[in-house]
Amino acid sequence: MIRPSIVGQIPPRRVPIYIKAGLLTQLDRCLFAPQRGCPLELVTDRTVDSLYASRVVASLCRGKWHVHKTVLRNGEASKNASTVHALHEGWFQRRRGRTTRVVALGGGAVTDTVGYAAATFMRGVPLWLIPTTIIGQVDAAIGGKVGINDHRGKNLIGCFYHPTGIIVDPETLVTLPLRERRSGLAEVVKYGVIGDLELFARCESELTSWLAGSSSLPLEVLRRCIRAKTEIVAADETDIGLRHILNFGHTLGHALEKWGRYRRFRHGEAIALGMVGAACIASLRGMFSHRQMDRLSGLCGSLHGQTRAVEVTETELRTHLSFDKKRRLGRHVWVLPRAIGRVAVYDDITDREIHEAIRFLRDWVKR
Repeated sequence: MIRPSIVGQIPPRRVPIYIKAGLLTQLDRCLFAPQRGCPLELVTDRTVDSLYASRVVASLCRGKWHVHKTVLRNGEASKNASTVHALHEGWFQRRRGRTTRVVALGGGAVTDTVGYAAATFMRGVPLWLIPTTIIGQVDAAIGGKVGINDHRGKNLIGCFYHPTGIIVDPETLVTLPLRERRSGLAEVVKYGVIGDLELFARCESELTSWLAGSSSLPLEVLRRCIRAKTEIVAADETDIGLRHILNFGHTLGHALEKWGRYRRFRHGEAIALGMVGAACIASLRGMFSHRQMDRLSGLCGSLHGQTRAVEVTETELRTHLSFDKKRRLGRHVWVLPRAIGRVAVYDDITDREIHEAIRFLRDWVKR
């Protein structure tokens, strides 16, 4: 058996995380060996199915699993209650039980949706996550949050449900198109801002080559991000305190995603814009220097991919912000940078500050 690279310590559970190139062909050495013919439900999306599902199925079958594969539509289009219902119906029809393994193979939308389906089927079945994107590997699959979107906003329906294990194979990042690399690297930059000066500096020096695909995202960077998230989650599993800092850029970012109907922006593109908006408010408060603002906006400028102004009106954004699940007693909750490597949570953001952040963002994307 292959030993995990990191073991997340989420009381009272331990979640093994395997991080190694080539793991897709070695799944039989990671998942506990079943009795011969034990059923396993593999769920993926159309793109990942064409790229990686065959080697995953071959590896699982070599481990004596009896695999049934379900293929979802790509992206946020499948992250809804209808998909969860369809998955449950299929599992009932195939007479799956509480010992049936579910494996989610794909990006964050797949791991979130399938994770929620597994969490709510017969009150929970064993779940393995195999994220295939940068966002999935450094963020979405880590930490036990699973859920789906509602017409009011993103991730408004869900729960905390930790997987039995997580398998990270960096070779799946090689096939990512530029836009997906941009989106994922926004989350890497986020980890640098919230608590890792060295990682942020590395993003500044190596981001161009990572985007160009001339060098792959190093294993050390993946491990650094994953370890940071597992430590934060261990300290605040249910997101009532410290874990809020992981939402740097997400308050405004989620509102932009919703405004764009989850088609205009990739998640990381919206988060890059959201980080700039939050940094603008911090700068207006005099706690984030102009030099650091330039460093952050410089990196985000390489990631958001927008060449024209954000057409969203302030009224529309405020409507979407009103459904943010982190609101406290009707107040918006924002994570603001105090310096590169240090952030804090605030719930006293004024309408004027939000107005200035949106105005700044409109001007900034025109540059």
